[in-house]
Amino acid sequence: MIQKLTGMVLHKRPYDDNSAIITILSQELGKLAFFAPGVQKNTSKNQYAVQFLATSEFEIFLSYHNNKLSKLKTGNLLKTRIKLAQNYDDYLLATLICEIAEQAVVDRQDDNELYELLTTTLDNLAAWEDNLSIVIAFMFRALKWYGLEWDFTMCKRCGSKQHIKTISFLEEGYLCKNCLLPRDYLFPIELVKVFNSNFHTNFYFYNKIN
Repeated sequence: MIQKLTGMVLHKRPYDDNSAIITILSQELGKLAFFAPGVQKNTSKNQYAVQFLATSEFEIFLSYHNNKLSKLKTGNLLKTRIKLAQNYDDYLLATLICEIAEQAVVDRQDDNELYELLTTTLDNLAAWEDNLSIVIAFMFRALKWYGLEWDFTMCKRCGSKQHIKTISFLEEGYLCKNCLLPRDYLFPIELVKVFNSNFHTNFYFYNKIN
């Protein structure tokens, strides 16, 4: 059957001179790999839709069995993220982020939370100068898909949401200035801010961290 999907290209592997195997993270079905015939040709109408890091709309001949490859019918490019591909360091970081996301979920298990985290992280990586903070924030938030989840909604010692000061590896979350001990390490405040609970949009704690 034909399935319409919106997804981001996690991985593109050449199959032969003309075709490729594409792995995407989609909003509708989660991670999915499919055969993309002819996309290596310069004349292919689908070549841009299956670029690494691109977000596109796809029409897929979906296989009935998870262990069999689906097949691309058409692709319509929505966003290229070409800026990441033009900078070598950004490209390496984006590749790392995609590999973490790809390994975090099984095939055909929809996960809009991971999809939003991944696409937001990549968009921020292209737009922000502090790329290390973006990658660190993504890696910490991705821990939940590997069975570990830190709490970035309040101070782990007193429960306060005010005056957040640093991150504690021992407490696995935030510490406020009233709970800060001499042994606690003070991370740069700009790094602390990117761990807030509303990472996808605006900084929830932006005016409360000082």
